[in-house]
Amino acid sequence: MARAGSVAELRKLVAPSVDCTRFSTDPDTVAIESIDYTPVVEGNALDWGVTGRALCGEPGGEQRAHHLNWLDTVGDMKKLQTRAKAAQQADLKDDGTLRRTASRLLVGENVAVESNDPAVRFGLYQQQFLYLNCAPGFSAPTGYRLERARVEGCVLTNYDPDNPVVGGN
Repeated sequence: MARAGSVAELRKLVAPSVDCTRFSTDPDTVAIESIDYTPVVEGNALDWGVTGRALCGEPGGEQRAHHLNWLDTVGDMKKLQTRAKAAQQADLKDDGTLRRTASRLLVGENVAVESNDPAVRFGLYQQQFLYLNCAPGFSAPTGYRLERARVEGCVLTNYDPDNPVVGGN
């Protein structure tokens, strides 16, 4: 699984998949969400086990935000997955689907990337990131990776229900 020692290292690692031409670690910028992009980690990142956080993409301003992806270094992966599970299950509660604006959490050993772009996620699967899926009863189809998450009731997979690729990765 993917691993990086710092946000700068993570930025270099994900460069083939995530456009970080516009990059910021400024806390106010990193805290941005928009009508089209909602991060997984909300509020104080430390409460989620995140030790470093950055935003790649155009945060908006006079125009709408574009291509937002959040890069996280993680000091406590179990805490991150526990909080992400609660948020994901709250989102699924209403109609059994995640909001289209909700980013998906892809994790490595000590890093995570939050993205709602299927093309970005596909690239990250090639780089050994896995999606934290906490949908009750979820199982990946044959040919996809499926690993235990650090939290009960979730799995890590390279199967993307929003954009399945035949035969897995």
